[in-house]
Amino acid sequence: MQVQAVSVADAVANELRRRLLAGRYRGGEHLPDTELAAEFGVARPTLRAAVQMLVADGLLERGRGRSACVRSFTAEDAVDLYRVRRPIELTALDLVISGRRALAGVEAAARAFTDLGASEAGRAGTISWDVVAAHDIAVHREVFLAAGSPRLLRAFDEIGTELRLFIAQLRPSYASVADLACEHDLLVAAARTGDPDRARAAWTEHFDHSEQFFLGLLQERDL
Repeated sequence: MQVQAVSVADAVANELRRRLLAGRYRGGEHLPDTELAAEFGVARPTLRAAVQMLVADGLLERGRGRSACVRSFTAEDAVDLYRVRRPIELTALDLVISGRRALAGVEAAARAFTDLGASEAGRAGTISWDVVAAHDIAVHREVFLAAGSPRLLRAFDEIGTELRLFIAQLRPSYASVADLACEHDLLVAAARTGDPDRARAAWTEHFDHSEQFFLGLLQERDL
């Protein structure tokens, strides 16, 4: 089987994406092309190509003739993310339940989240928030995979990337990873019943809680 080589621009974009989602850069921070090109040891056109990939992902912003800037978020952005997320995820959930689709992938992601919470680091509360966020997003993404709609999945991937950057910048402190994992277990259990009303109610409550949690963090940040 032929393996496609990763271009230099792709490699730079991947590393920048990793840094952004780990919260290394602040929202609104400028990332000059010259400095990044020197740091990565690449030509400026290569660096600009990598940056453009992240602009397309919604992680960076760039004005005409200006250096790239890390995307920052307001309370309105948080509300808007959930305004988009709710209908597409509930639609994916409906497709899974009405089509009696297998939940094996969703259940596996939820188990991995539970294992994270039960790990030594999980019990000690020393797991970084970007790892927790990755597991959180993974459970929800599996619902879209189970739904079998590539367009819904594509829409969620875009929102999911923004959500992870949002979480990385806010650096939330999770009182208990195990409790958060348990909350996702309850979502999976509701979907497993095959009752669309029960599943939608569980998912809607989860969205309401998450949105208010992030709005509260934004208020704390802006005080």
